[in-house]
Amino acid sequence: MIKPGASAKRRRQRSGVPGKCGIVRLYGRALTELRNACWLRDEGRCQSCDTPTYKNPLFDGDPMAFDMAHIRNKRMYGDVLENVRTLCHHCHSKEHSGRLKRPI
Repeated sequence: MIKPGASAKRRRQRSGVPGKCGIVRLYGRALTELRNACWLRDEGRCQSCDTPTYKNPLFDGDPMAFDMAHIRNKRMYGDVLENVRTLCHHCHSKEHSGRLKRPI
């Protein structure tokens, strides 16, 4: 919950409302819902190597054992379903080290 004295920027961020540049950044429950939607859309498979990913059954709160990766940078294109994809942790690490090409 956001306190009454919180800055306008923080209120926008926490609610998922577009900021000054129109870019949506999600946090908390909204980000979890985006992760779930991404995983379901991609049928639980890594979009690079087609390995099945899973929701981790060992923890409460249903944390994901996959990585939700942005296709284009989130600063310019935001946290929206069209800009994210499911990757296994191995492929996500390779992408950030420059050993895996991005899809665009």
